[in-house]
Amino acid sequence: MKKDVQRKRLALLIADPASDYSQSVIKGVRDQCARYNYDLLVFSTMVKVCHHDQLYLNGELNIYKLVNYDLVDGVLVASLSLYEDQVKSVLEMIEADLRLHCTKPVVSLDLPFAEYPAVYTDDRKAIREVVKHLVRTHHCRKLYLLTGHKDYVVSEARAEAFCEQLQAEGLDASREAVFYGNFWYTGGEEFANRLLFGELDMPDAVVCANDYMAIGLAERLMSYGVKVPDDVLITGYDATKEALFNTVSITTYTPDVYGMAAHGVDMIHAQIEPETPEAEIGELPHCGLQIGASCGCAQSLDAQHWIDRLGLNPRERQRNPDGSLTVNDMQGLHESYMFETLSVIQEKQQILQTITDVSYLLQPYRRFYLVLRNDWSDPASRLTSGYPETMRCVMRTIPQTETPAEGEDRYSTDSEQYCFLTKQMLPALDEKRDEPVVFYFLPSHFSDDTIGYAVLQTAMDARRTADEVVTLWIRNVNNALQMVRIVGRLLDYSIRDSMTGLLNRRGMEIMYKRCMGQIHPDDYLVVWVIDMDGLKLINDHYGHEAGDIGIITIADAIRQIAGKEDIMARIGGDEFTLIAAGDLTEEEGQERIRAFEKILADKNAARSGRPYDITGSIGYVRFPASEMDAFEEMMKEADRRMYAYKTAHKKQRSS
Repeated sequence: MKKDVQRKRLALLIADPASDYSQSVIKGVRDQCARYNYDLLVFSTMVKVCHHDQLYLNGELNIYKLVNYDLVDGVLVASLSLYEDQVKSVLEMIEADLRLHCTKPVVSLDLPFAEYPAVYTDDRKAIREVVKHLVRTHHCRKLYLLTGHKDYVVSEARAEAFCEQLQAEGLDASREAVFYGNFWYTGGEEFANRLLFGELDMPDAVVCANDYMAIGLAERLMSYGVKVPDDVLITGYDATKEALFNTVSITTYTPDVYGMAAHGVDMIHAQIEPETPEAEIGELPHCGLQIGASCGCAQSLDAQHWIDRLGLNPRERQRNPDGSLTVNDMQGLHESYMFETLSVIQEKQQILQTITDVSYLLQPYRRFYLVLRNDWSDPASRLTSGYPETMRCVMRTIPQTETPAEGEDRYSTDSEQYCFLTKQMLPALDEKRDEPVVFYFLPSHFSDDTIGYAVLQTAMDARRTADEVVTLWIRNVNNALQMVRIVGRLLDYSIRDSMTGLLNRRGMEIMYKRCMGQIHPDDYLVVWVIDMDGLKLINDHYGHEAGDIGIITIADAIRQIAGKEDIMARIGGDEFTLIAAGDLTEEEGQERIRAFEKILADKNAARSGRPYDITGSIGYVRFPASEMDAFEEMMKEADRRMYAYKTAHKKQRSS
């Protein structure tokens, strides 16, 4: 077997990974990558690209800006999934990025895309099989086709196949039997109205170019008393779960999307390893005509397939070695009350630990990573495009079913050592592995504000992909992270002075209590009390705006003399406090006073035509950490020394 350092990587750009089509694409690409010993990196939104909330969609689409094409050997673009409802902007954005940054082979799946080579699912065979079934089994003579948008390549291909098979059956093959819709329920409903209200004659059967239109058509007709299949036969395409579980299950067709996607891998393989033989492509189970009740046949649609796929089977529950229960299904996710568990957390570190605790819901998987901006918890920070130069892996999780590498922790959260250059995408990509794996990169955001991204690492043959459970789990995590940010913002409002940005008195008291639990017993504390001189005089003679400028100037001077961990507060109209802890001397207390005086003197010297100086009086007290409980007394002593300073300097100015 090839060594890990030589293993090739392919990137797959796709959307809405939990959809039936995208699941088939992912599995086809994944399985063929496994046959070539390639790692697979899947970059995906968790919603369709026609999502109604544009801001939310922008947050999702940002995941494609993470891709570093220098780190992969080829790129597959699932173009059909990126063109839902004829949304062109997403493919245009990806095309521009590929032209600018990618020199590797690119193959498009199921749709023409720029000048890149493309591979297609055989829709023509599928539609012809459906028509053949309706004519030969059910003796239909008058058939309509409801396809997608006019001039859309997929719509027209299915229309051509429909007409070709009608001709082969000796029926009228004119395009007058072809009607255009929108590949959505509403397209079927609108077509039903044309039949119901006499615009069109009722046919023997309607062949719909996808299941959604077939369902919309059937439901609208039945609501007006038209019986399906007694009065009209209806078929769909794509074999979705909605077709199976509809009021009348829809006869449909499972296209070989799996084989198409695998062939896309072959096309890249032929360019990057031309000397290696092409691997055989396996067959997708359940491929071909799937009989439902809507054509009048006895149902053959495999309900058990979808019960297993959706995780509705209790057999999917299993005990872990530690005795805990693993539930690998959507039902288990709901029963876990994950969202409720996360939504009550208010602390940054606690939310990361709780996310780790509920990661069992993602099993089976190899690793899970949560990568966030370094300032993700800062409520004032926003990022709406791209990613910062560095990111931090705030969470790495290894499930009980996997064995950690030597020296590797099973769980870890928010450590400085996991900060890395974003262009690496994930440091774990370069770890040594005996077998190829899949990495699913999914967006972490709230509305259009990007927080980071999540990465699920699985074995090539894992049942788990980026399915409904994974995408809903990550959405819950995204909402929980935003909740912590909002709480942080509200807390910030409650403990900070809005004018200066310094802490208010309540904030000072909260931070001082935290300081009490962290300071070393042998350290010292120094408390400076500062009072702005002449605020009332400035307000009375020059206006409150001038007084506000004076307060802000004093606050800026305090910031400049403060250390990184010091507590700075505005505790009254013109009163301020600075608190420092550590191995501090009396001389350092005096040095801060001299620095404060110089900063204000420089600011006054630089003033342009202002008829008054901005000055402040300052006093300090130094005391051992063992006397921290006497903070109020120490504040009073620092305050007394500040007034002594004020009196002395007032005499100097008047003499």
